[in-house]
Amino acid sequence: MPKVFVVGNVSLDLVLGGIPDYPDWGTEVLIPGYVMRPGGAASNASLALAALGVPTFIVATVGKDSLGEEIRNHFVKAGIRVDFLSFCPTRQTAISVGVTNAQTKERSFLTDLGAQECLSREHLEAISPLLEERDFLLLCGYFLSPGLRVPEVRNVLSGFGQRGVTMLFDTGWPTEGWTEDVREEIRTLLPLFDYFLPNEKELEGAGGRDIALLPRKGTIVKQGERGCTAYTRDGVFSAATLQVSVTDTVGAGDYFNAGFIFGLLEGYPLPLSLRCATTVAALNISTSPERNNLATRNTLTTMLFPGGVPR
Repeated sequence: MPKVFVVGNVSLDLVLGGIPDYPDWGTEVLIPGYVMRPGGAASNASLALAALGVPTFIVATVGKDSLGEEIRNHFVKAGIRVDFLSFCPTRQTAISVGVTNAQTKERSFLTDLGAQECLSREHLEAISPLLEERDFLLLCGYFLSPGLRVPEVRNVLSGFGQRGVTMLFDTGWPTEGWTEDVREEIRTLLPLFDYFLPNEKELEGAGGRDIALLPRKGTIVKQGERGCTAYTRDGVFSAATLQVSVTDTVGAGDYFNAGFIFGLLEGYPLPLSLRCATTVAALNISTSPERNNLATRNTLTTMLFPGGVPR
């Protein structure tokens, strides 16, 4: 079975219970609980892929500290290959505090990059001997990996694509905003990938529909409770999502990425792969706050094929 390499940010996520609005400076509000769990785009996507039974390697950096060890052990227990999870001795493991709106379930993050700043071209190059044709590479949390935002990385990514690796790109939101320099940076990178996986706001910030066909196969736009829309050279496709009771939306886009990759791995046509994406995202954001019951292959295929998987 092809392998998936997930490259990107890993952190400890502290997700606070929902509040109606941000407190004013100098004040204090109570929250209805919190949860701590491994987080970051690469972590979320890898955990979801592993739960689906996909051979998954995570390519990331954590601090050489107790949090880094705990996160590594969590990945191993989940079945994720940690051959390329590196310890950075000079920085602490990244931490991200998620603040959730009690009504909309939308969230914002306060993040210290910590060891994430150590992720570099060398970590990407290290996976080259294991990469084979038909493997997948997801680069996510790009804007939180400053060591990857250098021209030399483009040559590495280009080489992977030329070897027949399916390349997927989820940038996240740039901390400096969508400046013209940032837009140009992304426009330069997109042709190196098969699929771009932004949400609606990210697509608008990156340049809108005008850039949707810069990747080799197209752009898949995440639209929250409205599902998703794919803009490809073969046309425009959409998929709805499940109506679920949301625990919190943290990681929704990363779970979407995992579901989409699963569909592609299974050889499903694009519309069905989109349904995989929206279904996995919906199932995982409605599970327990600890995210210890992520969607499995059996759960997903039962949802997609109530009468049994077609043969």
